[in-house]
Amino acid sequence: MPDLLKILAFYQLVLTFSMAGALPGECRAAAEPERSRVCEAFLSRSERNDLASADPRLRDARLRKGYLRFESWERANPDIVAVLMRKAAT
Repeated sequence: MPDLLKILAFYQLVLTFSMAGALPGECRAAAEPERSRVCEAFLSRSERNDLASADPRLRDARLRKGYLRFESWERANPDIVAVLMRKAAT
């Protein structure tokens, strides 16, 4: 089960930047620390353990893998995403 609080924090930050007038790409860039935490949460324990000692290219590749898993989870769980988005907006 993904960490819904980390996902909610990411959505809240993206929404905050969006409401401040940032463009979508700027929102994602500004929320990068939260996005990385979400991506890490979608990695296996061994993949997460290797992040600290990995060279930057391997770390980026691992985080991309986590992000793809997160996007897949979002597509598979639109109802949960909708609830989190509504909660982020309040």
